[in-house]
Amino acid sequence: MKRENDIVQQLDVAENTFRRSRLRAMQRVALGLLLAAMVLFALARSRHGRHPAWGYLEAFAEAAMVGAIADWFAVVALFRHPLGIPVWHTAIIPNSKDSIGKSLGSFVENHFITEDGIVGRVRQANVAMRLGEWLLHPVNAKQVGCSATSLVRQVLQGLDDEQVRNMIRELATNELLKLDLSALAGGGMDALLAEGKQQELLDALLGRLAGWLANEDNHETIGDFLLRSLNVENGFVKNLVQGYMPKAIESLQEQIAEVQRSGEHPLRAQVGIWIADSALHLKADPAWKDAIARYQRQTVRSDSVQNALNGLWDVFRDRMLADLQGTSPALASATQSLVERTGRVLVSDPAAREWLNSAVESVSRNLVQRHRGEVTPFIEEQLAKWTKEEMSDRIELAIGRDLQFIRINGTLVGGLVGLLIHVVTTVF
Repeated sequence: MKRENDIVQQLDVAENTFRRSRLRAMQRVALGLLLAAMVLFALARSRHGRHPAWGYLEAFAEAAMVGAIADWFAVVALFRHPLGIPVWHTAIIPNSKDSIGKSLGSFVENHFITEDGIVGRVRQANVAMRLGEWLLHPVNAKQVGCSATSLVRQVLQGLDDEQVRNMIRELATNELLKLDLSALAGGGMDALLAEGKQQELLDALLGRLAGWLANEDNHETIGDFLLRSLNVENGFVKNLVQGYMPKAIESLQEQIAEVQRSGEHPLRAQVGIWIADSALHLKADPAWKDAIARYQRQTVRSDSVQNALNGLWDVFRDRMLADLQGTSPALASATQSLVERTGRVLVSDPAAREWLNSAVESVSRNLVQRHRGEVTPFIEEQLAKWTKEEMSDRIELAIGRDLQFIRINGTLVGGLVGLLIHVVTTVF
C-alpha cells in the first residue's frame, strides 16, 4: 500500500510539473505579444507624422498594450496581488478559500451527488452482468477460492483458542440443558405406538436378551446379581442359589422364546400399555420431569461431557487447518464451484440480474439519502487542509493555461478596437 501511495504521489508531481511547464509557455506567449505591442508602439510613435499608416499602427499598438495589461491584471488578480501590491479585491481565490470550499461542496452535493444521478449511473453499469461475467471467468473463480482459503486459515490461526473453546463449551452446554428430554422421550414413545413399532422393539430387546443369556461368560454376572438382590450371606444358601442358576437361566430363556413365538402373548399387550403409560408420565408427571431434568443437568455438567464439549473446537480447528494447508483444500474447491455457479446464474438468468441490480440500486439510493449531507462538510474539510497559496497554485495549474488566452485575446481585441476607434475618429 505504501508503494502504491508513493507511485500516486510521483505521478501527481509529474503531472503538476507538466502542467506548470505548459502554463509558463503560454505566459511567455502572452508576455511576448505585450512586448511586441510595446515595440510596435515605440516604432510607430517615433515615425508619427511621416505617413498616415503609422498613426493607425500607433493606435493599434497603444490599445493592444492597454488590453494586454488590463487582462494581465484581471488574470493575476484571481490568484495573487499583482506586483505584490495588495490592491482592493485582488488575490480573489486565496482570500475566498473557505467560501469556495462551501460553494463547491454545495454545488457537487446538489447537482452531482443526487439520488437519480447515482441510481441512473448504477443502472447503466449493469452491475449484475459485470459481476456474473467476472465470476464466471475461471481465473477469477479460482482466485476467489484461494483468497477464501487464505482468509479462513488466517482467521483460524489468529483466534484465541481458549476463548473460543470456552465459548463453544458454554454455548453447547446451555443448548443441551434447554432440551426438554421428557417431552422428546414422550413424543418418541407416542410415535412408536402410532406406527405400531412397539412389537418390533420388544422383539429386538428379547433377541438381545436371549443372546446375552446364552453367553456362558455372563452367567457368573447373573449369579452375582441375584445374590446381591437377595442379600444372601449364608454360604449354604449361596450354594443353593448358584446350583439353581442354570435352571433359572434356562427357564428365563424358555419364557423369552415363548414370547417371541406368540404374537398374542399377554406380555406384548402389556408392553404397549407400559409404553403408553410411560409416555404420559414423561409428558405430564412433574415428578418424572423433575427427575429427568436433574439427571440431565448432572450428565451435562459431568466432567466427561464437559471435556468432550471442550474438545469440539480443537477437533474442528485441526481438521480445518489440515484441509486448508493441503494441496487441494476442499474449501477452495467448494468456493470456486459456488462462484462459478453464481456467475453462470447471473449471466444466463435475466430475473436474477434484475433482482441484484434492483438491490444495488436500492442500496445506492439509501446510501445517497443517508450520507448526502456529508458531501459539503467533507469537501470543506479537505479544502481547509490546503493553505491559501497551495489552493491558488492548484487552481492556477488546472485552468491557468486557458486563462492566458484571455491575455492573448485582450491584446489582439484591444488593438483592433483601438484601430477601429482611430479609423472612426479620423474618417468622421
